[in-house]
Amino acid sequence: MIADSLRCKIETQQLKPGERFPTERELVQEYNVARMTVRHALDILQIEGLIDRKRGRTGGTFVRAIPPTLNLTSHEGILLQLRDRGFLTRVEVVALHKAEVLSHMAATFGVEEGTLVWELKGVHYVDDAPISVSKYTIPVQLVPDLDERDLHQPLLETLESCGLKMAHKRESIVAATARAEEQKLLGVGRSHPLLRFSRVIKQSDGAVMAISEETLRSDIANVEVIVGEDPSPGQVPHLD
Repeated sequence: MIADSLRCKIETQQLKPGERFPTERELVQEYNVARMTVRHALDILQIEGLIDRKRGRTGGTFVRAIPPTLNLTSHEGILLQLRDRGFLTRVEVVALHKAEVLSHMAATFGVEEGTLVWELKGVHYVDDAPISVSKYTIPVQLVPDLDERDLHQPLLETLESCGLKMAHKRESIVAATARAEEQKLLGVGRSHPLLRFSRVIKQSDGAVMAISEETLRSDIANVEVIVGEDPSPGQVPHLD
């Protein structure tokens, strides 16, 4: 498959980040296939976030850096992991207001219906590119002055400064297409591949401190799950 061959060249840095990609005509000649086949392969690489296509006189197709891989089992959120790797990150607040908790969330929080919660929506940027949209629901009684706090940083850092430290999270993940608002905030089309995370975040005493939903552009970051410690070669048991 042409896409597999080109992906291998990117991963082994035969085609380096920032380098101009071979033209469609060059790829047609190299692989001896129809132009439509080449275009399909390039579409796959673009969806995977491995190439950029730019229009105009200085346009063309260019190799992107391999998207960073994020650990879903980490206590750190997406932005914190990326920041620790040297990426420039920031949060843009889209909306913050108080509302009555939704009935299905009241049971999760262990509060009565009608209890006030904060609803916080933000866009997360990495190197000035929008990477995800998040929506947090937090009981007002836990952080009465949230609207006076610095919300232009990862929210878990803000909550920790308020004495709310995450001890446990339960997370579900589904592949998704972009909703109308997400298309606008992330600058993507409806069919752009996304991952949608639903989280319940608890403190050490078992109390739920936040419920969140985050929608991530899967072309900008990959995700993985790591369970347990990776044993060193000396600890790997030998089979007789």
